[in-house]
Amino acid sequence: MDEERLASMLYYPERLPPDLPPPHWASGAREVWMEAGDGVRIHGLWWPEPEGRPVVLFLHGNAQEVYSWSLVREDLEQLECRLLLIDYHGYGKSEGRPHEEGLYADGRAALGWLADRGVPPGETVVFGKSLGGAVACDIAGNLKLSGLVLESTFTSLASVAHKLFPFAHQWTPDMEVYDSLSKLAGIHCPVLVIHGEEDLLIPVEEGLALFEAANEPKDLFVVEGAGHNDVSMYAGRRYGAVIRKWLDRAEKSETQSSRP
Repeated sequence: MDEERLASMLYYPERLPPDLPPPHWASGAREVWMEAGDGVRIHGLWWPEPEGRPVVLFLHGNAQEVYSWSLVREDLEQLECRLLLIDYHGYGKSEGRPHEEGLYADGRAALGWLADRGVPPGETVVFGKSLGGAVACDIAGNLKLSGLVLESTFTSLASVAHKLFPFAHQWTPDMEVYDSLSKLAGIHCPVLVIHGEEDLLIPVEEGLALFEAANEPKDLFVVEGAGHNDVSMYAGRRYGAVIRKWLDRAEKSETQSSRP
């Protein structure tokens, strides 16, 4: 299977008109631009308030764009954190076309954009949803992040290939592997794995395997009854509360470890 065919099956980008303003439900957000390592301009939304808490860099799944994904701001309201939400190569208003190294470059560009504005990795929580979790695992290596959240994420593309592409019998991806499992050994920050117990696209066993491979400190939040795209809906207020409790604990641990 050639790279173009694979991309057409894996990525479902939606484009946005260049002059389209953010939707009303993205209240408080500013449109921002950053440049990836390959020169591609990347578009995002930035909520600069409230200050005094870590920043959440949210890396979304393989469909839609930041205007649609901006609803996640409500899900994470209890964290009281600033939020940066970016589109990948070829998504929304971003330039280029989606591919594995391009998505990794997008994540690194976002971290660089934050650092340029005085937000170091130690004040950043990288939150990856589904495919975004694979991007998160790649950019988190060797960084002292405030934390890493992996929601509804797979261990590698090969592991779930037949779930994602049921018509591609006896095929294993060899061009785009998104091998998150092997990268967790190099990640040394608090990790939270979230997964829907009834996820039929990325089985909960994938999330459990990521949790087992992660270094301490780590936490697991399996949401009963939830599938792939409705984890926060099934969890309700517990969703934000669990993440907030985990983050507060991670912040407290970091503060204590940094004392002389």
